Amino acid sequence: MKFFMNKVIVSVLLIVMTAVSAFSQELGQQQDSQSPQAVGMGSVINGLTMVSDNFVYDESKMVAIPSTNIRIQPPEYFQYSDSLPGFLHVGTMSSIQVQEVVGTSYLLISMAMDSAYFASQGMTLISSEPVVMHDGSEGVLFTAEMKLKGFVFERLILMSGDYHFTIWINAGYIKLMRDKLRPIILQSMLTSKIYE
Repeated sequence: MKFFMNKVIVSVLLIVMTAVSAFSQELGQQQDSQSPQAVGMGSVINGLTMVSDNFVYDESKMVAIPSTNIRIQPPEYFQYSDSLPGFLHVGTMSSIQVQEVVGTSYLLISMAMDSAYFASQGMTLISSEPVVMHDGSEGVLFTAEMKLKGFVFERLILMSGDYHFTIWINAGYIKLMRDKLRPIILQSMLTSKIYE
């Protein structure tokens, strides 16, 4: 169900991007006149697509995810969304969904996440690897791909935690933007932490 919701969110983001692209083309035709409205709207579009080139950890920017014991520092320009719960960047059609599983170790859950599991979700497992979280704890990162509406999306799934709490973070973005988005999204994911 959660993966289905992610697909719905990605579809909505695709629609928004199509509208922004069409609007951007129209704006480009209007910018020759340099009207104040055209210049102002150009700023809005640039703001929608703005992404930071690097990620700098800052404890004061950690955000508590409602109804969980998890905090995470989102990348700059990503906005919080209650519907995920997590963070969206509309201009790049990327998202970070943060979930908590109580009463089960991430080690047990991650052992069940094999190629067959990802195939059942309409994805192809590309890799899985151990990671070290910002606080020094351990986790596992899965990288998968899925096709949606003619685009190839890359999905990062991070699991960490302890024997009682599992941090489960799903992040997705268009694969064409991998070099720009993966580093900052991954660094954000690695800041996640359980606060009791």
